[in-house]
Amino acid sequence: MKKRSKSVEVKEEPVIKKFKKSVEEPSKIKNKLSQKSKSKFEKSTGQKKPFNSKDNHNNQQSTEKPDWKAVKEEKKQLKEKRKIKRLENGYDVAQNAKKLGERLRQSNCPEKEREDLIKKLFELLKGNLKRFIFTHDIARIIQWLIKFCTPEMRQSIAEELTPEFKNMWMSKYAVNCMKKLLKYGSPQIRETVMASSQGRVVNIVSHSVSAAVFNNAFNTWTSEATKNQLKQEFYGDIYKKSKDKKLKCLTDVFETATDMKSATLSAVKINLVRILNKKIIDNSIVLTVLLEFLSVCSVEDRTELIVMLRDSIFELSKTREGSKIAMICIWHGTTKDRKFALKSMKDHVKDMAISEHGHVILLSIFDSVDDTVLLKKILISELIVDLKDIASSEFGKKVILYLVARRDTHHFHPQLIDQLKEGDGNAISKKPQEIREKELHEVVNDPFLESIAGDCVFWLANGSIAMVTLAILKAGHGEKLVAAYEAISDFLTSPKIQLKDGEMEYSPVEHPGLHMMLKKLIQADKHLVEHQKSTFGEHLVKKFDDETITQWIEYNRACFIIIFLLENEAENVVSDLKSRLTRLLGIIKNKKTPGASILVKKIK
Repeated sequence: MKKRSKSVEVKEEPVIKKFKKSVEEPSKIKNKLSQKSKSKFEKSTGQKKPFNSKDNHNNQQSTEKPDWKAVKEEKKQLKEKRKIKRLENGYDVAQNAKKLGERLRQSNCPEKEREDLIKKLFELLKGNLKRFIFTHDIARIIQWLIKFCTPEMRQSIAEELTPEFKNMWMSKYAVNCMKKLLKYGSPQIRETVMASSQGRVVNIVSHSVSAAVFNNAFNTWTSEATKNQLKQEFYGDIYKKSKDKKLKCLTDVFETATDMKSATLSAVKINLVRILNKKIIDNSIVLTVLLEFLSVCSVEDRTELIVMLRDSIFELSKTREGSKIAMICIWHGTTKDRKFALKSMKDHVKDMAISEHGHVILLSIFDSVDDTVLLKKILISELIVDLKDIASSEFGKKVILYLVARRDTHHFHPQLIDQLKEGDGNAISKKPQEIREKELHEVVNDPFLESIAGDCVFWLANGSIAMVTLAILKAGHGEKLVAAYEAISDFLTSPKIQLKDGEMEYSPVEHPGLHMMLKKLIQADKHLVEHQKSTFGEHLVKKFDDETITQWIEYNRACFIIIFLLENEAENVVSDLKSRLTRLLGIIKNKKTPGASILVKKIK
């Protein structure tokens, strides 16, 4: 059998033309170069041109300074020409609007004249608002128009601009007009403005121009139902066009459809990371979604976000949601994360301690951070510097009290204690709570007591601060405690000191708030006596003399303080006090106060 010959296709190869480089001998190249350099040299070393007075005159003109006024005027004219070209037929309208706006914005403009100007300006810009709303100069005039115009005019302006609302959100100048519409507009206008953000919420929130305006509108004028709808756009693209009224939070998305959990959390994370990368963390809707996400996400996702948030604890401390997020960062952050967080807070410790939401973050730090040396260096040192200012604050008192009376229900609401307990048992903290609490108290014991001994007038000035003083004294120990006892005793027995409470002046022992503090402090001595420790009453009785006792028995509350001393102090102290009182028994009997009557019975 004959084999079939395979048909072979012959492809024509493209012909590549090769050009030969002209190869010259080295000697020829050398000659060329020498001739070239020679001609150049000859040109440069040729004879000088003869002097020409005309050329010299031109050189003098070139060295003269330009007429800057003429240059500026020329640039201004050029700018105006470009503007005329850009605005086409609206240039004259813009110029007239500027003239009206200049008078309108003046504070001394009469009400009647302002009304006339508003009417003229409204008629002038009507139909041209879309064209001018994005310009820096006319946008400012439109803001004045929105502020001073009638509700009917404002409604007309909003209707004309409604198609441009979506673009106005991210315009540097137009967004200020939206701000005015939200501030001065009717509820219907506000609803229309906020509705224009639907489908673009994530973009608006992540934009530097629109984020602040949107946040203000979200917090001030948006209803709860609308807030939930806007929040849904973070849960995935599916909610950008259609909203679900049943969804209140993130967990509602996958409560019934568990297979959507992974996809939903992934979408939320992408949106949050995008925004956090731009350092936008003071936005309410972002913080709300972030808190929801951190409560249900995986450990890996939570760790990733904590790294992004650890340097922004102070910024988070300004809102309730932010403070909860900061607490999660402290509880579940690694040792490195906690160190970064503490360093970022160093210059803001006082501000956080006296703020409504920030002080709770400090309490969670005291509960969780094992490195008490680092806490002393960064946080507690700053607290001690501003100790009196912090103690004067409603929330600052809580910070001081937590260091000496942790989770004491006399000072802390059970709801707050339950919130702090959420961080107990976290995987990062290893040190037993009792040891951490003891170490922190050792750090603050001496500075707190030194402050009390150095300024009793402040620490005993009113009832609320006096209760903080009481907690510090009850938890205190050592030589500094004795010094504080001595200072308070001197303060109470000094006849010259008077405490002011509003318009009233009191002797320290007659002040109602201080009386309650002294009562509890002396009652606490009973426990100290059982453990054979030095007591406050022991030091106070040593300061008593006949003159002091005579002054005290004039006051009903002072008599009761003496009674508390007789009931709670050691036997030797009580015996000494009774011997002093017996010498003045006749004077005490003459007093008609309830305290004096009971005191007489106690002496007998």
